[in-house]
Amino acid sequence: MLKVLPSLKDTSRVNAFNKLAGIYADIDWEKSKQFAVRAISLGDSLSFSRGRINGRDNLGYIFILSGQYNKAIALYNEAISIGQQGNFSKKLPLLYNRLSAAYYYEGNYENALQCYIKTSELAKRANDKTTILEAYNGIASIYMAKTDYINTEKYYRDALLIAHDLQDNNSIALIENNLGVMYYKNGGVVQAMLHYQQALNIYKELKDSSSIGLSLLNIGMCNSSMGSYSEALKFYNEAMDIYVRGNDKANLAICYTNFATVYSHENNFPLAIDFLNKALKIATEIGRKEIEKKCYDSLSDIYNKMGQYKQAYAYFKLFSDIKDSLFNENNTRSMNELQTKYETEKKESEIGRLNLQNEAQNARNKQQATLIYFFIVGFLLVLIIVFVVYRQYKITRAAKREIENQKLIVENQNKEITDSINYARQIQQAILPAAGLISKALPACFILYKPKAIVSGDFYFYAETKERYILAAVDCTGHGVPGAFMSMIGHNLLTQIINEKGLYQPGDILNQLHKGVRHALQQDSEKSENRDGMDLALIAIHKDFSKLEFAGANRPLYLIRNGQLFDTKGDKFPIGGLQYEQERKFNTHVIELMKGDAVYIFSDGYADQFGGVKGKKFMVKNLQRTLIEAQSMSMQNQKNKLDFTIESWKGHHEQIDDILMIGVKI
Repeated sequence: MLKVLPSLKDTSRVNAFNKLAGIYADIDWEKSKQFAVRAISLGDSLSFSRGRINGRDNLGYIFILSGQYNKAIALYNEAISIGQQGNFSKKLPLLYNRLSAAYYYEGNYENALQCYIKTSELAKRANDKTTILEAYNGIASIYMAKTDYINTEKYYRDALLIAHDLQDNNSIALIENNLGVMYYKNGGVVQAMLHYQQALNIYKELKDSSSIGLSLLNIGMCNSSMGSYSEALKFYNEAMDIYVRGNDKANLAICYTNFATVYSHENNFPLAIDFLNKALKIATEIGRKEIEKKCYDSLSDIYNKMGQYKQAYAYFKLFSDIKDSLFNENNTRSMNELQTKYETEKKESEIGRLNLQNEAQNARNKQQATLIYFFIVGFLLVLIIVFVVYRQYKITRAAKREIENQKLIVENQNKEITDSINYARQIQQAILPAAGLISKALPACFILYKPKAIVSGDFYFYAETKERYILAAVDCTGHGVPGAFMSMIGHNLLTQIINEKGLYQPGDILNQLHKGVRHALQQDSEKSENRDGMDLALIAIHKDFSKLEFAGANRPLYLIRNGQLFDTKGDKFPIGGLQYEQERKFNTHVIELMKGDAVYIFSDGYADQFGGVKGKKFMVKNLQRTLIEAQSMSMQNQKNKLDFTIESWKGHHEQIDDILMIGVKI
């Protein structure tokens, strides 16, 4: 396929890119991503719907595999939007199914559930039993995550009936295993073991080594839960042999931790420690922090039981550190769950330590009571040593408790700050004009709005006078909270200038806005050191679409006509901030419009974004080229293309500024 690729034309070339993206998905994610991006780019330029959908499907799949769920969600929403405009009834259920999976892995269970339900409805219309089965399996998984075991079992049972009807042994085994997981979580260990055994029998027929090992581990865990440790060890040994032969390091490490659990219950601490060290070595090599965390936690517990408190504390510290690391990597939804679990484990560990310390102290007291009769001097020496050790222990424990208290205080403060900022976002979003209001007046219009932080320093503004539609793209000083404060000032002033003072010429509006910002921030005072302000582009489109008026403060207006881009510069000074001239005056540019013209106003965040292979800025010339290439698309698809382009360019780089772009087709 690679050999014939250069000779292929147009849609055949798009199909080839998609085919290669699918092939490389299981071999090389980076190459798969490159071919998918090429398929999307060429498919979009050709308006080749099938190629555009398949390209986004392929790229979204890679993003799911690599854990970039937000990007996958954006791509599948784009693919679904394209599919709904054409005859793609067979493809849509598959796209919704993938979108559901992305939401599920992101932790957004409500959206995932709605998408799975939509998948099942579409699949029923198409009589696609395989996709119905997958949707039911997904719905059941979500209900299990929500601990709604009644609905979990219902959907797994429905899925199992379809799997038997299709004679799909892989799906039957998977669902049997999932039912086992459900019963195990709900305390039905015996029922869980029966389902795990059913899954094991099928996997043996299919000769699926990895799944056989998983089933053996699950059955062993059931035996361990019931206290049948010798039976549990038999199943763990079988699983271990499979993972060693298959060089499956991750599952081998998990298997070792299961061995350690059994030996710990049997008080065979040296053997338990040996298996945990083996698991820890593998987990460190392959970078599996969850397994490392489990090992440190178990080692701390075992050394506690052995009375070796120094080592127990050392492993508990490692456990806490790695737990904090994982805590910071998870999304906001899982933070509360992790915090609860952390506090519970910490309290249980502290209680265990105190009990063990008391037992050890009692034993020492009895020994000292005997020795005092014979060796009074020795007793005094021992008493001094015990006092010093105990005092050091108290100091260490007090220091640790203080650290934990300080950490809790900081976390509570961070939560309060985050909650306040989230509330501020609601206020900021409330002042933004409703999308329906703008689209009613300007149907061929899009707004791409991507704040860097929770709140934004960029904002868009819309107003309507008797003869004009007024739009502005505003970039305030900074981003985040400082920028958001400036955005509130800017929005209120623009509303007053247009609605109360009745100004409608863009230059006049900017002149008044400049004075209003300087007055609000007391920048006219000689002692003022405040330099905050804003850049913006403001347009007034006549309602008969015959002409447009524009004024800009450090921002331009782009007009694209017949594939050619015209750049109208704004004035080269900001709204507010330092003013060296006697009077600052903004000019109004008048542009005669033609049907089919496209106009764009925007902040500088898009062009300034770092990314690409060399980590450079996207640059204005690339933005201009992207806009010209998108002219054959609808405005909604232009928005999607711009969003996809900048996200692909950004890659693993951080978003450096707020991004705002407004486009209007005449």
